[in-house]
Amino acid sequence: MKKSLMLLFTVIFSLSALAGCGESKPEQEADGDKQSDTGQKTEKKVNEFGWEVPEKTIEINFYSGQDNPDKVNKYQAGLQKYILENFNVKLNNIVYDVDQKEKVNLMLASGDYPEVITGLSESQAQQWVNQGKAVEIGQYMDQYGGNIKSQLEPWFKSYFSQDGKLYMLPKFWGMLPIPDFSAHIRNDWYTAMGSPKFETPEQYYDILKQMQAAHPKNAKGEKTYALSGIAPVTTNMVPTLAGMWGLQNGYKVSPEGDMTHWVNTQEGLELTKFMNQIYRDGLLDPDTFVNKFDEWKAKFSSERIMGHIGWWWQSWNAGHEVWQKTNKDLKEDQRYVQVGLKAAGAEKAYLSPKNARGGTFTIITDKAKHPEDIVKWMNFSITDMGTRLIGWGAPNQPDSVWKFENGKWSWVEEAKQAIINATWNYEKTDMLGQVYLMLVEGQGTMKDDGKSTLWFDQNFNNEAKWKKIMNDNLKDTIYDNSMGSITIPANDPLLITKQQIDDQLETLWAKTVMSKTEEEMTKNFNDMKDKLNSAGLHDIEKYRSDVYKDRMKNWK
Repeated sequence: MKKSLMLLFTVIFSLSALAGCGESKPEQEADGDKQSDTGQKTEKKVNEFGWEVPEKTIEINFYSGQDNPDKVNKYQAGLQKYILENFNVKLNNIVYDVDQKEKVNLMLASGDYPEVITGLSESQAQQWVNQGKAVEIGQYMDQYGGNIKSQLEPWFKSYFSQDGKLYMLPKFWGMLPIPDFSAHIRNDWYTAMGSPKFETPEQYYDILKQMQAAHPKNAKGEKTYALSGIAPVTTNMVPTLAGMWGLQNGYKVSPEGDMTHWVNTQEGLELTKFMNQIYRDGLLDPDTFVNKFDEWKAKFSSERIMGHIGWWWQSWNAGHEVWQKTNKDLKEDQRYVQVGLKAAGAEKAYLSPKNARGGTFTIITDKAKHPEDIVKWMNFSITDMGTRLIGWGAPNQPDSVWKFENGKWSWVEEAKQAIINATWNYEKTDMLGQVYLMLVEGQGTMKDDGKSTLWFDQNFNNEAKWKKIMNDNLKDTIYDNSMGSITIPANDPLLITKQQIDDQLETLWAKTVMSKTEEEMTKNFNDMKDKLNSAGLHDIEKYRSDVYKDRMKNWK
């Protein structure tokens, strides 16, 4: 018995000693560095961007919405190849030439969808959460999401559900202090008038009216108009008009957080009266309420329109960017400039609402086998250097717009000057894959230098004459509307009510604007208001007010 016990103790001691030898290897090696058969430690490869290159390729397939698949595959190929070669990450942007809402609903119903879906509204993303199809990613934040947490401040906690779970991240986020919407005026004709000063919508229209009188027909003998717009007008033009009267994205917001739709305000009546006057003068483009963009662009570039209210880029795209291709003698000032307007009684003009928190979202679905790898990529992609890569395309290539060497980046001067001089070919932007592989990019100014931005063509505004003029004209009209950017959940019956009201509003407001007298306009406006309120507009106002007040309390 004694001999047997002594033998047993000897075996146990020997095994313990061997185990101790195994535990004595350096901590760093135990945390992940591999040991080769020859005993040599394999170093993890970190590329010049600071990304730890995985041994096994990370492949991320993501659906991003409606587009032409052939076009997207063509445009993403170059940047996709660069990221695969330098990061060992393959990003596949999947699109279908089918309505995004229809496709997302079909995916959800059929169970046929990729690992990641991006470009979802908040209510769409919530549908996936409600059905258990979205991965809870809060569990990965401490270990893999340090950059995500720091970059998304101060909004990070606003993405969590009420029970403290994190399922979605913003595809776009950040506050870029450049205009989106404005009034537009034909610049060469305006300067020929002596550049008279104007500040209010009425003064603006008076100048357009004089301009139209001086140019009643275009070169083809077609009638010209003081103002035009693009359908649907109540989403493309009216929020900007309302901003001129001091409303925020179509709503009057009280200090307490009560939100009132423009239809139920005196300001709404005044802006409608303004548009009705232009119509009754015969100077509103009669196709304003039905114009599709291409139709409007043809009319605009045919020199039939003096002014416009809408996106800043629309008059560029339909004006001088057309003319410089067709007129080799085009003068520099033959173009439209963007201007700010403020009604006399308004304290401030709110023309360009910004949602710094982000308006569309990205989810990782339950199809993902390794969601932590996707979070790792997002955690790099969301950094300033990651955003440059995704936003500007690959550096150091024959057609690149930027260089990245020895840890420092710089612009390719020829590309920079093409933007400044408005000679940049935007087909080239597409071929560089710019913004085609986005999942969680910031569109505000980057934190590392306080001036770079995701959008390549918005990086030189202070050096580009006409963009600087535009930005100076509109700098006080840009505002953060993150608190007021409110969507109704897809499963809430109130969403159907909203859609019905939106459809009625376009028709009813067109009828009101095209009233033959001011008295008829006032009657039609009140009828419109009564019909929309009866259809549930007050319910929408209450919903928005409740959400706004809750955000005032919990988001900050």
